Amino acid sequence: MEDMKKLRCVVVDDEPLAMEMMASYVRKTPYLGLEKAFSNSLEALEFLRSNEVDVAFLDIQMPDLNGLELGNLLAGRPTRIVFVTAYEQYALQGFKVEALDYLLKPVSYADFLRAAERALRWFEHAGQVREASAMETKDEEDGKSVSGAGDVRQDRGEMDSIFVRADYRWVRIRLEDILFVESVRDYVKIHLDPEGKSRQDTPGAPFCVMTLQSMKSMENWFPADKFMRVHRSFLINMDQVAAIEKNRVVFSDGEGVPVSDSYKAVLDEAIQKKTLS
Repeated sequence: MEDMKKLRCVVVDDEPLAMEMMASYVRKTPYLGLEKAFSNSLEALEFLRSNEVDVAFLDIQMPDLNGLELGNLLAGRPTRIVFVTAYEQYALQGFKVEALDYLLKPVSYADFLRAAERALRWFEHAGQVREASAMETKDEEDGKSVSGAGDVRQDRGEMDSIFVRADYRWVRIRLEDILFVESVRDYVKIHLDPEGKSRQDTPGAPFCVMTLQSMKSMENWFPADKFMRVHRSFLINMDQVAAIEKNRVVFSDGEGVPVSDSYKAVLDEAIQKKTLS
């Protein structure tokens, strides 16, 4: 952490004493830096929309705009959220906003430090993912990734499933159930066959699991004879392909992903190997 910049933080709480206590916790934590403390959530929203902030410690029960509403308005921004409240029943709602952690008042410094260290680990991991993605982009520009030069597709033998970290737990995913993997900023979204065997109970369609990971590391994990990159942002399971339409791959559930020109030749070659002559 010596060469890493401090995580930029804000504290938002309409109770002055609680706000100052959380601000003091931030100030005495070596790897955190306090940008500002707010007693008004609307002022905090204006600041967060125009300034780069890494971590926001948000009280939930506030007038005008509560912490959950404020967190929802920050969706899509790089700021990570830690909720602080006196009411434990808000915890589930907090995690639906993709909060890093949830602190119950009165907050001890030990509890605060646990949440701060979780934030630190998240940003360290995110930095590694960004670095891997940058290297991958450079390889693609040099023409290495598409041709396969320099790639290391490890031999996993008869591996039939993987475990990924999602929603603060380890989730088992059967490889046969994966339709495709999509790159979304610092995350990858693993789209699954809704009728598959993976033991998940996530609502919505398409059925997917989101995890903090780089596309390159996912590609290197999967068996090269079954999984193929067809786009900078998409890795497909060839066993789940139902049709190929021009520059688009369609899966058994009707979902489709684009095929970029730089990967089209590789896909065509793989299709030829499975084509009746």
